[in-house]
Amino acid sequence: MFDKKSYTLYKFHKQLNQAFQNKRELLESALPVLRNLFKLDRIYFFDWQQERAILSLRMMCKKEYCMDKQEDISVIGESNFLRKLLQEGITETEDLSYPAIYVLLKWQRPSMGLKNGEVYNYMQDKVGVLRLERFNKRRGFTSQEKELIKALGQEISHNLRNTEIDQAKNQRLNVSTALNDLSTVFASSLRLEDGLEIILQGVQKYFRFDRVRLYLTDAYARRIKSALCVDISGQVTRQTQEEIGEQEQSLLKEVFDAEATYRSTRSVIYIPLKVQRSKVGFLAFDNVLSRRRIGYLDFISLQQFASQMALSIDNARLFERVQELSNYDELTRLPVRRYFNEKFAEEMYRAKRFNLTLSLLILDIDFFKQINDNYGHQIGDWALQEVSRIIRTSLRQTDVPCRFGGDEMVIMLPSTNSDESKIIAKRLQDRINAITLPTKYTNGEEIHISISQGIASFPTDASSSEDLLEKADKALYVVKKNGRGHFAAYREVVDQTADYKKE
Repeated sequence: MFDKKSYTLYKFHKQLNQAFQNKRELLESALPVLRNLFKLDRIYFFDWQQERAILSLRMMCKKEYCMDKQEDISVIGESNFLRKLLQEGITETEDLSYPAIYVLLKWQRPSMGLKNGEVYNYMQDKVGVLRLERFNKRRGFTSQEKELIKALGQEISHNLRNTEIDQAKNQRLNVSTALNDLSTVFASSLRLEDGLEIILQGVQKYFRFDRVRLYLTDAYARRIKSALCVDISGQVTRQTQEEIGEQEQSLLKEVFDAEATYRSTRSVIYIPLKVQRSKVGFLAFDNVLSRRRIGYLDFISLQQFASQMALSIDNARLFERVQELSNYDELTRLPVRRYFNEKFAEEMYRAKRFNLTLSLLILDIDFFKQINDNYGHQIGDWALQEVSRIIRTSLRQTDVPCRFGGDEMVIMLPSTNSDESKIIAKRLQDRINAITLPTKYTNGEEIHISISQGIASFPTDASSSEDLLEKADKALYVVKKNGRGHFAAYREVVDQTADYKKE
């Protein structure tokens, strides 16, 4: 049989044996139970800031409700009071004209620190204090009550630890989900500039920074070429190199010369954007107005996301250089096969090195030979140009299309999985299907152009560039065998590729 103390502890444990969103929700459940159990007039919860010798009042519970309170009480010079509280876990106070006791709460919460430029996880000790009050001077606290209150305080401490751990896990999960959502921007944005704007707005929204800024460097990483800024209102502003002052320009050297992987003050954090030896820019996050401290959890999450941004920006710049060098097919204005093979090898290396996805899309124009035979090669060239125009204007800046030969075209999709590739394939299909041959060459008949597309993805479908190209071609073969005019991913049609022969 339980004695009274054990039974009370068991009931209290049962009432708190549930998941709480945060410390406040736990205390709102626990303090009213204590108030009713011991017939208290008031009960307070304090955070004990030991380094400042301050009891910081957070919550008060009286009658049937709890309310937030804010008051700092200095305990400097209270050595006897503190010694007894720390040694025994409970002590009475004679400062009030009515009975009141203080109860020590001690628990641990997950935290992060920085050592030698590296972030590490650890459990941080936290201390709180409960003050229990009875206004009736003749109703002091008995020794049995104190013993039970102390035991209940330990139960609250245990639950505070579990709640803080659960809250930290939920925060990490929410951050990961938010960053994954933002990463899909790279799979749907047609232009890098638009994608970066949406991403910065998303980061500001999810992390609630006062301001998020992206600085991009010039080709030699010597000067800041442009800046993009999103403030707390979600407003986007842009700056050209001429509008960026020397004070901001000096940040470039500071950020990249810092020994740590980031440069930070209490309310500002800078994260460099680098791809191997290439410096493409840096991100700046600040809470200068709100003065809210930016924690290490924020830094770790954003650092991982920043590496994806750096890779995408670098890919876009490489594509721009190709255009500047006129390294494209004269008829279609798509990059030539030689350039594509070089870029394909680079992206495959990066995908393997950094565990990234990479997809390949092969397409050709349905019945292209019949278009040439029936309407002439001039119309065939026109069809190629129109299809290429749709491809150029429908892809992201980071994607690399190529005229592979004849009417066959290949599109490389960095950091893109099979499902994301199908979104792009559907976009191309819909837009190209809307093209009609000039009616003056077709005797007034409305003839639409259609395409067939095959998709393969690394690492799910293939482990090498040659194998990836072959798997995409196999998927295209199945599409053409089944009537043309649509697209398929290799993993969905692998069982239909047994009789495949490379044309």
